[in-house]
Amino acid sequence: MTADHASPNGALRIADEHLTVVVLPAHGFTVLSITDVSTGADALWQREPFSAAAPGRSLGSGGSASETTFLDRFVGGWFEMFPVVGFPDGTDPVHLLHGEVVRLPWSVVNATTTSVTAEVRCLRSPFVLRRSLELADGTLLIRESVVNVGNANATYLWGHHPCFSRSTFAGGRMELAVSRANIPAPYYDPRRAVLAAGEDFMWPNAPRRDGGTLDMSVIPERPDFRHDHVCVRASEGILTLFAPKYQRALTVGWDLAMFPYVLVWQDFQGQDGYPMFGCSDTFAVEFSNNPGRNMADARREDSAGVLLPGASAETTIQLSWHDLRSQ
Repeated sequence: MTADHASPNGALRIADEHLTVVVLPAHGFTVLSITDVSTGADALWQREPFSAAAPGRSLGSGGSASETTFLDRFVGGWFEMFPVVGFPDGTDPVHLLHGEVVRLPWSVVNATTTSVTAEVRCLRSPFVLRRSLELADGTLLIRESVVNVGNANATYLWGHHPCFSRSTFAGGRMELAVSRANIPAPYYDPRRAVLAAGEDFMWPNAPRRDGGTLDMSVIPERPDFRHDHVCVRASEGILTLFAPKYQRALTVGWDLAMFPYVLVWQDFQGQDGYPMFGCSDTFAVEFSNNPGRNMADARREDSAGVLLPGASAETTIQLSWHDLRSQ
């Protein structure tokens, strides 16, 4: 295991002949980059300038106030959402935007040149999470477990928020098997949204608010300044992203029974004011057990997981870069 001592954020690097992965254990165990060694293509987008607030075991205010504290610490990359996925209830002091674990330092419990394992104990919910990242023959394996360490049943939402780089995949497309798609209402960003809020549609052709449709599977060649959300029910736990300028493709696989829903977020330099000031050029494919954008959506479909005292849940995610010509 090697540490990037030039980084004040304690970045750690694992690598093999196929992949280089940089993580920030002290900053929510965020995966900062996943780079294809053969081409230098990095799957993930990082917030620039990289000036997030220093991490610590202090969560700040819950409810709506947690949106600001999340953005203060947001570095992009790929982070875990737990035990909340999306927006919390406005006045709930326990729930925070995207949960606790992205805001807390994780403790590294084991590390080699090709793997790292870390864990974190939540503050406002009775859970301990452990996650292991391992490189194996060109594949990144992410193995995770969560344990209820409390003395009563505990509910949770769980998901992943990979912020992919539009620049890396420019001119390409995403392949995602979808059985249901909806543009949530109300608009999160009415000024920059181009899709028709509240509409159901047949993926990938989403209705535009000005008429016509937008093919959501196409990744634009250049930032087009839109900022939108789409909620889908996945029919397969597989995402493939094509990067034609690198002649490579990225495939991510997850457990569909664990994470049946996907929120597609697109921010192609759409936020020209606070908090991004035009630096965002990313799209996220957020797989989780929340059918929508907030806690109310999860309650409506009774989608939260439940763990009895001492019980655990486990899942595995895998990712690999491969030759585009084989697709």
